[in-house]
Formats: sequence, structure tokens, C-alpha cells
Amino acid sequence: MKQNWQKAVLPHVYAILIFLALSFVFCFPVLNGLEIKQHDTVQWQAMSQEARAYKDSTGINPIWTNAMFGGMPTYQIFMAQDNYTYHLHTLLTLGLPKPVNFFFLAMLGFYILLQVMRFRQWVTILGAIAFAFASYTPIIISAGHDTKMFTIAYMAPLLAGILLTYRGRYLIGGIITCITLCLMITSGHYQMVYYMLLLCLFIGIAHLVNAIRQKQVPQYVKATAVLLFFGALSVLPSTVSIWTTTEFSKFTMRGGHSELTPPPGQESDKSAGGLDKGYAFQWSQGPFETLTILSPNLYGGPTYGPLSTSSKTYKAITQLGVPQVQAEQIVENMPRYWGPQPMVDGGIYWGAVIIFLFVLALFVVKSFHKWWILAGCILGVFLAWGDHFAIFNYFIFDHLPLYNKFRAPSQALVLPQLLVPFLACWALNDVVTNAINKDLLLKQLKKTVYITGGLCLLLLVASFGMLDFSSATDPAKGFYQQFTGGNPQAMDTLLNAMIEDRASLMRIDTFRTLAIILLSAGLIWAFIKQKIQMGQFLAALTIIVALDQMLIDSRYLGKRFYVTPTDYKSSFAPSPVDQAIKQDTDPYYRVFNTVNFMDAMSSYHHRSVGGYSPVKLARFQDLIDHQISKGNPHVINMLNAKYIIFADNNPQGQQQLAYQVNPGALGNAWFVDSLVWAKNADDEMKALDSLPTDHAAVIDVRFKPELNGLAPAKDSSSRIKLTKYGLNQLDYTSSNSKPGFAVFSDIYYPAGWNVYIDGKKDEIVRVNYLLRGVKIPAGDHKIEMKFEPRSYYLGNAITRWSSILMLLILAGAIAFEIRKSVKSQQA
Repeated sequence: MKQNWQKAVLPHVYAILIFLALSFVFCFPVLNGLEIKQHDTVQWQAMSQEARAYKDSTGINPIWTNAMFGGMPTYQIFMAQDNYTYHLHTLLTLGLPKPVNFFFLAMLGFYILLQVMRFRQWVTILGAIAFAFASYTPIIISAGHDTKMFTIAYMAPLLAGILLTYRGRYLIGGIITCITLCLMITSGHYQMVYYMLLLCLFIGIAHLVNAIRQKQVPQYVKATAVLLFFGALSVLPSTVSIWTTTEFSKFTMRGGHSELTPPPGQESDKSAGGLDKGYAFQWSQGPFETLTILSPNLYGGPTYGPLSTSSKTYKAITQLGVPQVQAEQIVENMPRYWGPQPMVDGGIYWGAVIIFLFVLALFVVKSFHKWWILAGCILGVFLAWGDHFAIFNYFIFDHLPLYNKFRAPSQALVLPQLLVPFLACWALNDVVTNAINKDLLLKQLKKTVYITGGLCLLLLVASFGMLDFSSATDPAKGFYQQFTGGNPQAMDTLLNAMIEDRASLMRIDTFRTLAIILLSAGLIWAFIKQKIQMGQFLAALTIIVALDQMLIDSRYLGKRFYVTPTDYKSSFAPSPVDQAIKQDTDPYYRVFNTVNFMDAMSSYHHRSVGGYSPVKLARFQDLIDHQISKGNPHVINMLNAKYIIFADNNPQGQQQLAYQVNPGALGNAWFVDSLVWAKNADDEMKALDSLPTDHAAVIDVRFKPELNGLAPAKDSSSRIKLTKYGLNQLDYTSSNSKPGFAVFSDIYYPAGWNVYIDGKKDEIVRVNYLLRGVKIPAGDHKIEMKFEPRSYYLGNAITRWSSILMLLILAGAIAFEIRKSVKSQQA
């Protein structure tokens, strides 16, 4: 019994120790107390600072923030929820520091998948390493796409659960499917979840076809029903996230729709309830760019990256008279990428060994599984091409449900990133288990060398005159324009040098890949011919995979990407202007940063008119486009922009930030002196161009019934005063001897904001295109604005109890499997 237990458990313990060791080796700076500085994480911390500080100081869960764009829900920024299944995520990542936890979880998840496939132990370890260290992993980690990375890490174990269920292990397969899909959804990157669900559709179709052929349709129906049940259950713990996100999206740039008529010639190609195609397809990978899977520097690598002092560019810079020290600093961050995307952080590379084994698998793997795996790979590549394959992707964008909510189609490469190493390991397992006739295997091995090696040779040939290594949108042109002052001769010299360097970078990577392919093929040949033992063969191949991919990964997440905790905190240090403004004791003012309107740091220190968010309210984007971008003082005043930040020159002539108090800022609320009725959205926006007074309110005629013929009035002493500031509630007192109408400098959001006058609920009217207005009776009153979205409060209750239920089901399933295992061993 003891020996059986050790035999069953110890291999997994060793595998986990290997994963831990590799994760720490690659992320070794964390052992010295350093941490990665991720751009998007820094931005998130800045934009969520007000909400997080409010939660820490009050204990209240904030679901609204006033820190950016005048105010918006925190659903996509920071939202406390009672989803207890997240503790499973903490358990699976062992509480490891960032970014060690990402790599460990990715290896663990893929290891589970290959174990479910009953592959040989070292094949599963090799596959886990290959998946986790695909270059997209360090690329998105360094960028700060944490939720995306966690979602990707759970794809493999989700696939394991589905395959187990179709194999007849209904309970354990259903539970694994349920838990992993739940954790994927909880991670919050719905685009990655969407891609995985598309793959699940392919899996279901493939199994149906196989079930019909094998006359096992009843078993297929049962397994599918189990998966649908557990899939539905997996959604429930994320009810609050999904419900609030769905509700919020109807008002955002992603799911909302502007009521404004676009100018002639600027008609939007926005799909119903989705994004503009131009915006959604910005990050479309070029078809030829897909070959970075073989040569990661095919398109130069990252948009900006280092070049060596032996590069042509460095020599050209020094020949222009730039001192060596300065030239060395310049080439540390050069414009290397020349492809069709706006910018990239690196080439997508899955490993030379893995690509070689994948091509071999297409010839030698006989299972029906190969076809849905191949279909998933093709789908991922086609989707990633975006508008470079418009006939396919525009149709998908317009007709596939919810797909028009997503952008950056190049992310669809996560599907082949998952499936290519999966099928590659299948081929490797067939090789080591002698599942393939040796003569046939040698024949297909030779064919695979011709294909993969031939592709590398074609790339090398293309690098000599067939590729431009530059483009119309080449970032090098703007870089050198600024660097050379526009001198044409210097520009040409530097551009030609950069082109030579890009070609050289590509050739080095391609030669490297070709060498690894030939070495891998040689090892497989030696194993087939029994020149080396299986253990030696797998160990050598695993070492090659690890070294190959980790060396490429270090380009995107090497030591230079780490900083000390002190340096990290300095990112949030207030500027002298911030320090001066923060002396104001007013709990609720706004700043208007004219230097960098899309600045998250303004939101870190203040309530801001601007901000940083890809899901801002559509109406606020309209206001930016039509009013704020023009600097309309009426609009700046109505948003209570008490401070204006601008660029100024100091006595030495150097540009610096400065600020001034805006005397026209209208405060938190005010009584209006007149109403301007607008017949539609265009009329409403146009009326803001020339308000008769700052205290006039523009209202769409559709809100006339709510005002019931009110003619607003105010006396000379009328006032509204903020008495309590909170994120979910704002309290005011008002005094006016006449029935009046008040405008609040807060953003109108009908899905949750309610107003109570002396405890009695009343109506909020939209005014000035996106602010709140309330009809207030004569006299003195207490006014309470409360954010009470049913989607959050009821959704969170469903989340709480369903997550508890899921954990109980998981505990019961584990107990059942343990009991079943013990009985089988005793028998």
C-alpha cells in the first residue's frame, strides 16, 4: 500500500519541484527582493487608488469612483465580491510572488492536461515547460496583463476536464471543468474565455462525429449534458462580475452606441452594440508575421528594444559625431519593429522543438483528436490576422454573438499556443512508446525536416532583398526625424543602418531555429535507431526546450525589467503640482490635466476630468471628442474642474508642469436659472457650444414628462452644499425659497444611481448631455445620491452562495474519488 502510494504521488511531487525551480530560476531577480514594473499594472493601481483607499479606510465596498472621467463604475477596475472559489486560485499558485506564480500555474495546468492524456512522465514535464515559456507569456506579464495570463493558464486544465468527461469520467471530469472554467471567468479576461469556448465547440463537434462512427451517441449525450451542467454551474460564482459587466457595457465605448450623427465622410463602421472595426482590428497580425513562431525577430522583435554596440546603427550614430557614451544610451531603446501592428512587445515564439514535433504530429498522430486540434489552430491564426483576412474576420465580427465586444484580434493566437504543444507532445509520446512503425516514422521524420528546415532556409533567402525590413508606418522614421532634426542625409544613413540590423536580427534567430530543428531531428533519429536510451533522449530534448524558450523569453522579461520596491513606489510620487493641489481640503474637486489628458496618475492623486480606461462611458467619449478637445470653458466648468494643469516654462526656459485655479468651476451642484430644450442628441451637444449662462441646463425633450412643466427659479440666497462625500453615496443640503432645478457635476448613469429628497425617492434627469439633474421643491431639504445597482447587490449574493456550493461539491467529489481509489487498492 505504501509503495503504491509513493509510486502514484512522488512523480507529481518531483514535477512540481521542477516547475518551482524553473520558475524561480527564470524569475531570479525576485530572490533579490526586486519586482517587475508592469505598465498596465501601474496604470491600474493609479486608476483604482481612490477605490482601494476608500475600502481600506471605511470597510465599504466601493462600486463607483470619481477619480477619472468625472466618475464611472469600478466594475472593471476594483470590485470587492464574495467569490470564495478564488481561494482555490491562491492554493494552486501556492502564494508565490509575481511573476513566479504565472509560470508555475501555467506549467501545472498543462501538466494536468498531459497527465490526463496518460503521456509518459517526462513528456508531460517537457510539454508543461514548452507551454509556460512560450514567448507570449513573458510578453503579457511584462506588460501587466495579469488577468489575461491567469485565464490562459487555466485553459489547459479546462481542456483536461472536458476530455476526461468525454472519456466517461463524468464526476471528476465535470468537477475539473467546472472549477477551471470558474477560475477562468473569475480572472476576468472574457476575450480569452470566449476563444476557449469556441474551441470547446470544435471539441464537441469532433466527439459527436466520433460517437456516431463508434455508435456511442448515448455516452456522448450523457457526457455533453454533464459538461453543460457543470459549465452552467461554473458561471454562477461570477454572477456579480458578469451581470455588472453586461449592464455597464451597454453604456461604454465597447457596447454602447453614440446617438450623435457622425460628420459626412466619417460614418462609423461600428457594429450594433459593439466596437468600430477600425478600433477593434488595430492589432491585427500580418499573415507573414505569423512566422515569428520560427524566427521571433522576423519583424524586429519589440517596437522599441536594445541593439548592441557592434550594430550598424551604433556605428552610424557614432559616425554622425555622437559621443560613444551617448550613443550607447541611444541604442538601448531603438525602434526595431517594422510590422503592421501599432506596436508589439515581442515576436510570438512557441519553440523550435515544439514546431518541429507539431509538424511531425500532423503525419504520425492517427487519433480523431488531431482534427479538432488542427481546426483550433487554424481558427486562432485566421482570427489573429484580423483585417488582413477581412473577408473572414469582418463576417465573424458582424455575425458571431458578442465577438464585436473584443479588440486586438492578434490575441487569438492563444489557441494555437495551447494546441500546438499539446499535439507536439502527442507525437513525442507516440515516438517514445513505439506506437509508430519505425520505418514509417523515419520517413515522416525526414519529411518534417524538409518542411521545417525548408521554411527556415526560405526565410534566410528572403532576408537578402525580398523583405523591406521597413514600412510606411515604421516608428524609426519618427524617431530619427526627432534625433537628426530632419536632416535627409542623416535620416537615410540611420534608416539604412536600422534595416541592416533588422535583417541581421532575423537571420541570427532563423539560423538558431534551424540548428535546433536539426539537433532535435538528430536526437529522434538516434532514439529510433536505439543509439540512445529513452531517458537520455527525453532529458536532452527537455533541456533543449527549456534553454531555447527561456533564452528568448529573457528578451521580454529579463533582469532589466525588474526594479527595487523603492523605485516602484516612486512611480506614484506626487509632482510639485500634485503636492500643491492636494493642500486643498475640499473632499470633492476635479483637475483638468491639459498636458496629458489620458493620464492615470492624475487619478491616483485627484479626482480627474481625464483618466486611463479602455471602457470609458460612450457619452463621456462623445464629450471628449466634441467639447473637451476644443477646451469649451462651459463644459470644463460644469465638470467642476477646479484646477487646470498645464505646461509652462521655468526661468531657465525649461518646460515644467504648472497649475492654476479655475474661478469658473461650478462646484458640486448648483441651481439653474434657465432650461434649454434639445430635440435630439445632436441638438443637445450643439447647445453646449454656446450656453446663455453657465447656470443654464440643456435637457433632451424626452425628459420633459419628469419635470412636469417646471419653470425653475432660485432666489439670491439659494444654495446646495455637499455635506458628505462617499463613493457609493453623496449627501447634500439645499435651500431655496422657490421650486428649482439643480444640476450636479456628477456623471449620469441610470443603471443604479438613485436620488432621495428627505428620504423619499425621486427622479434623476440627464442634463448637459451627461450630468445629473434633479427637481427640488421649495424650502430646505436633505438630498441623498445613492448608487444601488441591483446587478451588484443581488449578483453578489448569488456569487456568495453559489461559490460556497461549488466548494462543497468539489470537497464531496474529492472524498468520493479518494474512497473509490482506496477501495480499488484494497481489492
